[in-house]
Amino acid sequence: MNDVKKGVEKGKRCAALVARRCAAVVALALPLLVAKGEVRTSQSITLSPGWNAVYIEVSPEATPDEVFGSWPVESVGIYDPAAFLATRQFSGDWSSQGLPARSILMWRRDFPELTQMAAIPPGVVAVAYNTNATTSVIVTGVPAAPRITWHKTDTNMVQNVFGLSLQRGESVSPYQYLEGFTGIGSTTKLYKLSGTDPEGATLTPVSNTAKSSDGAAFFASSTVQSDWSGVLNVSPMTGIDYGADESRATFTIRNDGVSSRMVAVDLVTESAWSDGVELHRHSIYLRDAAVARTNAVWSACSDETERVAQKSLAPGETWNLELGIDRRDFDTGAKGRVFGALLRVTDVDGGSKMRVDVPLRGETSGGRGVAGAWQAGLWVAEVALHRIIAPNSDVETETGGTAKLRLPIHIDSNGTIRLLQRVTLAGETDASDNFRYRIYAGSATVPSTACQVSRISAVCLPTEIPVVQSTSGGIASGPVVFEFTVSEGGATSLLRHPLHPSHDGLRWDFTTPAPSGDDINNYKFDVKPETFSVMNRIELTLDDLNGGETAWNPEGVKRGTCRWSFGNLMRQGDITLVGEMTISRISTEAELVLERSF
Repeated sequence: MNDVKKGVEKGKRCAALVARRCAAVVALALPLLVAKGEVRTSQSITLSPGWNAVYIEVSPEATPDEVFGSWPVESVGIYDPAAFLATRQFSGDWSSQGLPARSILMWRRDFPELTQMAAIPPGVVAVAYNTNATTSVIVTGVPAAPRITWHKTDTNMVQNVFGLSLQRGESVSPYQYLEGFTGIGSTTKLYKLSGTDPEGATLTPVSNTAKSSDGAAFFASSTVQSDWSGVLNVSPMTGIDYGADESRATFTIRNDGVSSRMVAVDLVTESAWSDGVELHRHSIYLRDAAVARTNAVWSACSDETERVAQKSLAPGETWNLELGIDRRDFDTGAKGRVFGALLRVTDVDGGSKMRVDVPLRGETSGGRGVAGAWQAGLWVAEVALHRIIAPNSDVETETGGTAKLRLPIHIDSNGTIRLLQRVTLAGETDASDNFRYRIYAGSATVPSTACQVSRISAVCLPTEIPVVQSTSGGIASGPVVFEFTVSEGGATSLLRHPLHPSHDGLRWDFTTPAPSGDDINNYKFDVKPETFSVMNRIELTLDDLNGGETAWNPEGVKRGTCRWSFGNLMRQGDITLVGEMTISRISTEAELVLERSF
C-alpha cells in the first residue's frame, strides 16, 4: 500500500507539471502534419470542469494551436510513455549514465516560445485543466491502432498511463479492458485524474464495477515491462498504404487476451475521404493468408454491408489477412489523387468492447486502368520447346531434344505489347543530374553518353524484323499472339544452309528448277522448296491462376505455355512446337524508344 501511495504522489506531481512547469520540455519525434486528402475520422471528447486526462485516438491534420485553441484550457500536456525507458551510453572506462527524458510534452496558450508541440501524434493521453463547464470537443484526424508502453513499477514508482479505445456508444470497466495483461492483477488499483484545484490534480481510485466510455484515460502501476496494447493487437498500426502502384497488402490481428474472441473487420467508406476518387467496395478483395497457402481464392467485399470478415481467435492466435485492391475502376485520369476507407476492427463478443480504427489509402497512378492489369516494363520469357504437333493434328509428341529460347517482351503504359529481337537497357543522366534507365529497340540508337549498358538478344528471331507488335487484344484478355514472315531471302530463313547460302532456285534434288512464287500449290511434295517464305505465329498463354493472381493482382514472375507455329513448310499444314515458359519482369520502365535518334 505504501508503494501505491508513493505512486499516487508521483502521479500528482506529474499532473501538476502540466500547468506549472512548461519550460521543462523536451521535443518528441512527431509525425508530419497530415496532407490534404488523407483518410480521417472524428473523435468526440467530453471535458469535465477541472482536471481531465483523455485518450486521443487520432493524429489531427490541424496544428496544436488550432486543435487546443478551441478547448477551454490554458495548457495541455501530452504524456510520452516511451520517455521512461532508460537509454544508456558507455564511456571509455565502461561507466554508464542515463540519458534523461521528460515524460510530458507541453502546449501553452499565448506562449508559442514555450510550446514545442509541432503536431499531435495518435494514441496519446492529453492532460488539461478545463476552466469552463462540461464541454464537448471534436478532434478530427488520421487514426492509428493503440500502442501502450508499460513500465515496471518498482523503486522508481513509475505510474503508467493508458486510454480506452471502445466501440461507439459502449462502456466497460477498465479492468475488463485490461483482461489479458499480466502486469495488473485483480487487486491492482487504477486511478483517474480529477480535482478542481488548478495547482494540483488528484488521482482518484477506480472501482472494479465503474464503467467508462471511449477516450477515458487512467493511471496504473505494473509488475512487468510490456508492450501489451489491448486484447486486439493490430498491425500495421498506421494502416495500409498502397501508394501509387501496389495492389495488395497484409493486415494482422492478434488476440492478446486470455480467452477466445470473435473478431470482426468492417470496411467503412466515405466519399469525403477519397479526394474525388470513388472507391467501390467491390474493388476491395481479401483472403486469409493462412488458407491462401492451399486455396488462394480472393473474395470481393460486398456492396451491401460494412462487415468484410469475421473470425474466432484463440488466445495468442494471429490472423493474417491479405487485402487487395482492383485499381482498374479508378486508376485513370489525374495522377496522385487520394482514395481511401477506414478499417475498423472490433472485439465482437468479448468484454473489452475494444475498437481499432486504421486507414486504408492509396493514390491514383494516372495510367490506363486496363493496362494496369498487367504491369508495364520489360519482360523476358524463358521458353523450353519439347513437344511437336504435326499438321492437321491435335496430338502433342515429345521431341528427341529441347529447344531453349529467350524472348524479350515489352509492355508500355498504353498496354501495347511488343516482341523484340534485340533490346538495350542504358542509363543516362539528364540536364537536372537525374539518372534513369531507358529501353532502346528497333532502329533506335543508344546515345554515346549512355552508361551501364546491357543488351538482350533473341537469336531465334529474324534480325530483319526487330520489333513485332501483338495482334491479339492484350495479355489481360487472353493469349498474346505475335505473327511475322521470314522471306525467302531473309538472313535468318530456316531453309538457308551452307550449301545454298544464296538460294539457287532448285528443288530439293538440286537439279529440277523450283516453281516461282510463294504459293503452296506450286509444288507437290510434302516439303516445300527453299525459295518460299515461312510464316511464324508465336502464341503465349498463361497458366490458370488458381485465384492467387488476378488481373488486378499481377506478379513479377508468371508461368505458362508457348506455341510456335510454322506455316508454309509443309503442304498438309502448320507444324507447331509446344513447351513451357517462365516470364520475368526485369525492368519497370514503361517507355520504349523505337525511332532512330539524331
